[in-house]
Amino acid sequence: MERGKGGSRLAGQVPDHRALPAGVIGTQRMVRISRERLRHLAARRPEWLPLPLTNMADALADPEYLGYRRERDTRRVEFVRAVGSDGVLLLVAVKFLDDRREAWVCTAHPLKRRYLTRRLRAGTMRAVGRGP
Repeated sequence: MERGKGGSRLAGQVPDHRALPAGVIGTQRMVRISRERLRHLAARRPEWLPLPLTNMADALADPEYLGYRRERDTRRVEFVRAVGSDGVLLLVAVKFLDDRREAWVCTAHPLKRRYLTRRLRAGTMRAVGRGP
């Protein structure tokens, strides 16, 4: 991961062709993760940390599913993709601060398939076409 100002790191890039849900524009498609967020992830679930660190960029660049929950935060979009040789689902939530031209990782963690199924049924997650 590339280092940025204030100790932030580049987490990945959301392609310009990727339409985001519910009016989120995504004026900044280069997504960063703060040093504080990395520390939080490491403290909360240290065993999970290698998964997002090595796979966030892939999930952002080419997700299989996009999630959006209007009642939580209208700026937050979740990117989900099966990663690694065992196909673990990785969820990377990004907050797009369009007014400041910033995009930040809120959280990143493995996602259980049954939770994905519930979200698909509830309509708060949808499958997306892969690639350009």
